Amino acid sequence: MQLSRIPLYLKTLRYLKPSQLYHRVSFTLRKPVRLAVPKVSLRFRPFDWLQPVERKSSMPVANTFSFLNLTRSLEETGWDGGEMERLWLYNLHYFDDLNAADAKDRISSHRALIENWVNQNKSLDGIGWEPYPTSLRIVNWIKWALSGNSLEREWLENLAMQTESLSKRLEFHLLGNHLFANAKALLFSALFFEGEATHSWWETGVKLITRELDKQILGDGGHFERSPMYHGIVLEDLLDLYNLCRAYERVLPGMSDLSQKLLSKITEMVEWLRAMMHPDGDIGFFNDSALENGPKPALLFDYARKLGLSVSKQLFEQSRDLEQTGYIRLANEHAVALIDAAPIGPDYNPGHAHADTLSFELSVRGRRILVNGGTSTYENTPQRHKERSTKSHNTVEINGRNSSDVWDAFRVAHRAKPLARECDLGERSSTVSCSHDGYSRFGHRIFHHRTWEFHKGRIRILDRTEGRNAMGVARFHFHPSIKLRQLTEYAWKIDDHDILFEVINGVGRVEPSTHSPSFGRVIENSCLSVGLLDGTSTVSITWKAEIP
Repeated sequence: MQLSRIPLYLKTLRYLKPSQLYHRVSFTLRKPVRLAVPKVSLRFRPFDWLQPVERKSSMPVANTFSFLNLTRSLEETGWDGGEMERLWLYNLHYFDDLNAADAKDRISSHRALIENWVNQNKSLDGIGWEPYPTSLRIVNWIKWALSGNSLEREWLENLAMQTESLSKRLEFHLLGNHLFANAKALLFSALFFEGEATHSWWETGVKLITRELDKQILGDGGHFERSPMYHGIVLEDLLDLYNLCRAYERVLPGMSDLSQKLLSKITEMVEWLRAMMHPDGDIGFFNDSALENGPKPALLFDYARKLGLSVSKQLFEQSRDLEQTGYIRLANEHAVALIDAAPIGPDYNPGHAHADTLSFELSVRGRRILVNGGTSTYENTPQRHKERSTKSHNTVEINGRNSSDVWDAFRVAHRAKPLARECDLGERSSTVSCSHDGYSRFGHRIFHHRTWEFHKGRIRILDRTEGRNAMGVARFHFHPSIKLRQLTEYAWKIDDHDILFEVINGVGRVEPSTHSPSFGRVIENSCLSVGLLDGTSTVSITWKAEIP
């Protein structure tokens, strides 16, 4: 450990729960061991299992896989090998393609792949046996079987072994979406199989799901990690579990209660996701969110409808204050702004957080105009550090530092805290204001204050810094498709969209930047940087209130 990092470690560790520290040590020391194969048999195959969300196929040809915009063959990588990113290898072990679009056309390839995995991963060690990929693989194999495919006796024994191994290595040290995925897998196996072991899997799974639903789904329906992408992933988990409970109705005690709990949370989560969508139907780039790595909202909404839930097909056009997660949606018939006035995730689980406090994104007439930097990798690299930085988001950077101490790949030391958050959401105009103390750790009580004034044909962003020697720069990152034309020293126009950016107060210039819309992709874009004058700046973005 580098001595310079000791303060970062200490500031990071102080937020963890004592139980996390205990389980982290325990998890590290407790290595996987060979267990007896649980004595289980198949339950009846339910007839009312509904086809879940179909992802895009990730296996273009047999034994060749495309993850994170990178294609490799199994022959090149092996199940654990090569120089591939850890997330790429995780995806390899998920087996998502079993339930992807047109999966019926690849049944023989899928059967060969399962057989290969069973034969090549016997040690209970390696990346494929880590709890998270094990959880997703268990669910995918069972979904595949429930869709009408048969699992060989050896595969079923292996599946039961995977579940038993998982039950001994639950991710209490990480919590969050990982622990939720662990519990989901236990419930899938508990209902798919019957036998003595299934009772323990069911009891543990129900206990964890019930507890984590109340902890992880906040009062406004948002997932507590405050990442739209992970919100969608967890919503898919809930829909899958509700689907499972319907299919195996009243097989085990407590199923009716669990179904009702799931249904209530699903309804809230659907509405939150609708409020956090851009008019193009996809999510914003907040806190490790990226396109293509999770299910599209439209697919989740269709899945919910198939399960009997009422989900509107209309775009969420109203402004809304998502108070518990901290986001605000400003919307009218022409524009949508998504504002992040939220805390940095849950204190004990901020791994997906970016230093993006008081950032926002903007769409006008259905087209994305301003976007945050996005996420292309989870590897501990300069690119990862850049994408998590304040500089890569539509907010104010002070003295060239990050508003929160994001470091390593998933760690956060000091966290910015939103203050004095106020929302006045009206039919014709809305005003949002908020401050944060992220820079106060550098002394002199440095604060950033931001106000958004949202009208029918305009949004105005007013920034102010407080504190001695606070040199602020406000950045506005444009979607890569946006081409700017400079009109004056203080004004720029989007030619094909008739949108005008004016620096009313401050010193503005357009600079090159990059945008990462999905894993494995980094695209050039441009950024309007506005230096604050005497601690203030005002930027006005205007468009015609009538559609030409």
